Amino acid sequence: MLSDMAKDALYGTLVADASGMGLHWIYSQGKIASIVKKNDGVAEFLEPNEENYKGVPSFFAHPTRSPGDGSNYSEYLYIMSKSIDETGFSAGDYIRNFSDHFGVGGAYVGYADGPMRETIYNITSLSKNLKKRVLETESPLSQEKQGAVAHYISRYFFEYDVEGLKDTVKGALKLHEFSKDEMAQVDNLVDAVTEFVGAIGPDDDQMPALSRSVFLADLYSGNELETKIDQAVRITNNNDLAVAYSIFMARILKELYTSERPQPDDVTKKLRALIETHKDVLPETSRKLIDQALSYNELDYRSATKTFGAACHVDMAIPLSIHILMHTSSFREANRINIMASGDNCGRAIFLGALAGALYGVGGERGVPEEWIARTKMVRRV
Repeated sequence: MLSDMAKDALYGTLVADASGMGLHWIYSQGKIASIVKKNDGVAEFLEPNEENYKGVPSFFAHPTRSPGDGSNYSEYLYIMSKSIDETGFSAGDYIRNFSDHFGVGGAYVGYADGPMRETIYNITSLSKNLKKRVLETESPLSQEKQGAVAHYISRYFFEYDVEGLKDTVKGALKLHEFSKDEMAQVDNLVDAVTEFVGAIGPDDDQMPALSRSVFLADLYSGNELETKIDQAVRITNNNDLAVAYSIFMARILKELYTSERPQPDDVTKKLRALIETHKDVLPETSRKLIDQALSYNELDYRSATKTFGAACHVDMAIPLSIHILMHTSSFREANRINIMASGDNCGRAIFLGALAGALYGVGGERGVPEEWIARTKMVRRV
C-alpha cells in the first residue's frame, strides 16, 4: 500500500499524462496555442486529432486513444504497479508483466516507443541468457544437475513469480532424483538469476526510464533505493544518465514522502533546496543544465524550451520541468504550462506530475483536481 503522498504523486503523474495526451508530440507552441484558443481556452483532455498535427513538426502517435486515456508512458506505470507487493519490487515480475502486456498477444494497443520495442525484442532472447547465467553461478550441484535447473528456470521464468518459479522448478526436478539439500540449491539459483535480469534494456536516455521512481521512493531508502532504481531502470533503459536522473527524482520524492507537505508559500523554496541537495547524483553536464533551469527569475517557458529542448531525452525534459515547477504555484498551472510548452509533454509528466502531486496534494485550489482524477482512466487500472 502506497503512502498518502506517494499516492498523490502517482495521481499527479497519471493525470498529467492523460490530460496532455491529445496534444502530445506537437513541437509548435504557436500551433498548440491556436488549438487551445479554438477549444475555448481548454488545453486538457482534448481528443487526439490528426488535423492538429499537420503543417508543423509533430508526430501523431495516439490515433486509437480517446480523452481520459493515457499515453504510452502511463502504461509503464501500470506495469510497475503490477510488479510490487508487500515484499517490494521484483525485477522478474516486471519483465514477465512487461512481456505479457506489450509483447505478442498482449493487451496493449498503442504507440510502441523505442525502449518498449527493443526491450520486448531483448526479452525474447533472454531465455538463453538465463540458462547461461544459471550455469555460471557457483553452486555445489553437479554440472548435470545444474544444467537441469537451468533448463527449467529458462522454461518457466516468464510464467510465474519468484516463489511460483521456485516451486515449479522443484516440482519438475523430482524426476531427476534431487536430494533435499540439492533441492535447497534451486532457491539460490532462482534468486541469483532474478537479480541478474535487470540490465536487458537498450542504451536509451528517454523519459520512460523515470516511471519507476514514484513507486520505489516509497518502498526503499538509502543505498537500497538507489540499487533498486538501477536494477529497475536498466530493464528498459540500460543507460547511466537515465539511471542517474531516476535516482535524482527518487531522492527528491523520498524526502517529500517522509516529511510534511510544504505550505503554499514555501513550495518553491523547498523544491529548490531538494534539487540543490540531490543534483550531485548527476554528471557535471547535467548539473549545469539544472543550474541553468534554476537561474530563471520568472516563468519563460518559451525561452526555456528553446534552451533545453522539448523532446524525450532526460537532459531536455527534466530541466524544462524544473523551470516550470519553480515558477508555477499549483498543479493545474504547472500542468497547463507543461502542455503549452509543446513536444513530449507526456514524458515530462512523469517527473513534473509526480512532484506537483506530492507538493500540492489532491483537491483544493492548488492540488490535483479531483474531477481530472475521475476522468483519467489509468487511475482505475492502477
